[in-house]
Order: sequence, then C-alpha cells, then structure tokens
Amino acid sequence: TDTVMCGSSSGPLRDSIGPRRVSSCCVTLAALVRCTGVDRHTLAKMSVIIVLLPAAGCSIPGSANVHPLPSAKSSGSTASALVSVRMVSGAAGWGLAGPPAGGAALAIGTSVVRTTDGGRHWTTVLRADGILTADFHDSDAWVLLVVGSESTASRQTVLVAATADGGATWQTTPRLGIDGVATSLQFVDSSHGWVFAEPSGGGAVGSQDTTLYGTVDGGQQWQAVKPASQVRQNPHIRGTLPEACPGGGPIDAPLFIDSQTGWLGGFCQRVFLYVTRDGGLNWTPQPLPAFPGPASTVSPATDLMYGVGYLSHPVTNEFIAFVHRGITTGANGLQDSAMYKSRDLGASWSAVRLPAALLAADFVDSEHGWMIGLGPDGELGHLSLFATLDGGRSWRLRSRQLDYFFTRELNFVDETTGFIAVGPVKDNPGFLVRTTDGGASWLPLNAAIN
Repeated sequence: TDTVMCGSSSGPLRDSIGPRRVSSCCVTLAALVRCTGVDRHTLAKMSVIIVLLPAAGCSIPGSANVHPLPSAKSSGSTASALVSVRMVSGAAGWGLAGPPAGGAALAIGTSVVRTTDGGRHWTTVLRADGILTADFHDSDAWVLLVVGSESTASRQTVLVAATADGGATWQTTPRLGIDGVATSLQFVDSSHGWVFAEPSGGGAVGSQDTTLYGTVDGGQQWQAVKPASQVRQNPHIRGTLPEACPGGGPIDAPLFIDSQTGWLGGFCQRVFLYVTRDGGLNWTPQPLPAFPGPASTVSPATDLMYGVGYLSHPVTNEFIAFVHRGITTGANGLQDSAMYKSRDLGASWSAVRLPAALLAADFVDSEHGWMIGLGPDGELGHLSLFATLDGGRSWRLRSRQLDYFFTRELNFVDETTGFIAVGPVKDNPGFLVRTTDGGASWLPLNAAIN
C-alpha cells in the first residue's frame, strides 16, 4: 500500500495523512515499482551500503544502545527533486528528495529535507543511501533505511534513524532482519513503532511472508507477528496477523491511532478490515455498517471487489475508514466510495456515501476535509477536488485543475492552506503546488533544495 498512485494501479488505496494524525507521509518501494515499471527487488539491491551524513553543523550522537553509522559522502547525485512532502504547518515541513529524472534510483532515495518558509527552500538534514520510507511529525521524524550490503531479494536488514529536534541530530537503532521487503514505518511516540513487510521476489523461506514488526522501546527490540500459516513453529513469532483474503490481494500496512489501537485492511470480495487493541499482537474483524447509498449496478454481485484506506486524527480520537467498491480492469479505480467515521475507537460508526470514487483525502479537524475524486467509472483522467465543512456529511466541488491532482499526497495544514506534491516519475520531474483559499486555486512553488 502506497502513498503514490499511478495510472495502472487498481488495488485498494492507502491514504497519506499528516502530522496531526498517526500515520506517515511516505514513498514506498512498491509505489515506485508501479510508477517506474522497474522490478522492486532490482531496486532494493541497488543500495550497496548505508551511509548517514547529517547536514553541516549537526552530529549523530551515540550511546550504549544506539549505533551511529560513520559519516561519509553520499553516493547519490547532488541534483535532487522532491519525491515526497509532508507539511506540518503553513511554513514548516519535511520531505524526501531524490534524483530529478525519477527512475530506479527513487526507490532508495537520497536525503531527508526540511523547509521553514512554506516549501520554497529546502535544507538537507540527513543524507542516506537506502531510504525506504519515513514517518514525519512536527519536530520528530523516523526514517527507515535498508542496509544493502546485508540484504537479499528474500530478506532485508533495516534500521531506523530518528530525530526529535527537527533533524539537527539523529540516532539509529540496532539492525533488524526482516522477511520480504519493508514497505511501511510508523511511530506514535518515541517508544512505540511498527515496520510492515510484504512478500518479495526472493525464493528463500519467509520471502513470501507478510510480517508486522512492533517495538515498545524505540527500536531496540522488535516482536514479529505473522499470519498463523507463516509461523512455521518458530516460538519467537506470533501467529495472530490476519490471513490474506482468498482471491483478493495481500493485506495492507496497518494504521495506529495510539500505542494500542490500530486497523488494517485489504483488497477482497468483502470489506476486509481488522482491529487490534494490544499494539498489533492480536487482531479481530472490525464490524462496519452496510455500504451506504444506492446498490451497486455491477452484475453479478459476486464480481464486486472492496478496498480499504484510512485516516486517523489522535487529537480528536477519530478514525476514518474509506471503503471502495466496484470492479477494475487494471486501468481504473473502483467506482464507489464511502466514508466510515468512529470517534470511540471503533465501538460505533457513522457512514456516508462520497460524491466520487476516492483517490486521496485529508482532514485538519473533525469538520474540515478534502478529497480527490476519480471520474464516473473510476477514471484516472477526470479528477476533481471536493471539500467538506461538516465532517463529510456533505461535499462541494472546489476545483478541476486535473494536472495537480494525480497524486496521493493531499496535505492541508489549516482550513485554507494546503499542498499537493507530485514526485518525479520516469522522465517527468516532480512539482509542489500550494493553495491559500481552501483548494479553489493552486500555484506552483519553485522549490530549491540545498
């Protein structure tokens, strides 16, 4: 599940969400594979060794439990373009920067950057060969790195670099060996975090597993959780992760609203949504009300597929599940979308039919939100921006500037100010646009990266 959406993608949509929420802004390996057409395992092996290089004047402090990597010159190109952006206010934000031409090198990234002037200028705060994904908050950030020299197509060695001071200093966790390929990272505080790994193209035992790795001590130790069918009598692995839906797709990375409560979904012939209330150790099906609005016109009904995306807002204790319904040929999204909102950690839900099939969404509080909608048949070539002032009960069309909406990174910071970032894909450079009128109009920002 990814925060980059490409024209050929047909699976469930995971919604990228901001710093007031639990989830991360990330660019994942799987997303870039769909955009570039390059095999994900070829991309992963391109990272030979990780080197961390803080910006000038910064240091990577070490301790008995934190192992800094030696400073060295990054092997990446000095020319960079924004690959992914998460603004935390109208002025401040984080991003990942990579080669401006796109292509295979995007999968490993080159640097973490930060802005304090609304996205016009970006300063490199961390250079690293091997960036897979990141979780950005206000002044805190966590970056997942792959150690290429210790990784194969079947198994990766990763570590987490973390900062609590806006990137001035970084600490790294001990190395973690994972089965498959890491696609998601989330931390809800300095202690509780999760790495999610999906099946890879390798042939070794464990390479086709789906695994959630959780930590309660900031990454010093990790507990692996897999579906029961993938435990193989290993006493150190819990077999409580849901099994993938038969005839559907692999399960998606979970989203946690706090250290204990989280949800995960999947692509299936039914609504596939599970909840945990013990930090990911155990999962149970999450009941939801019936899909609201008119019945689907798809016949027979057994051809219907469902996907689930999600947002969370820990300040208001809200969790939103976006359920998508329809059929796909691989060149379109599912045709119908509904929004399910819970304010009591999943005990009760409200359900609203959305005005269009959903590509991306963002909320800044309980009432003010925006969504990018697909065309009538899930068409990716006819996109529009909608806004709500009443928590999603009603929506109004705000803009049809189609070129700006082909993205998963819809990022509002208040009721009027929002950003959309489109990373470079193949030979097309990325760009960053901003609105100050709630999405009615958008202007490009000429982002300079130092």
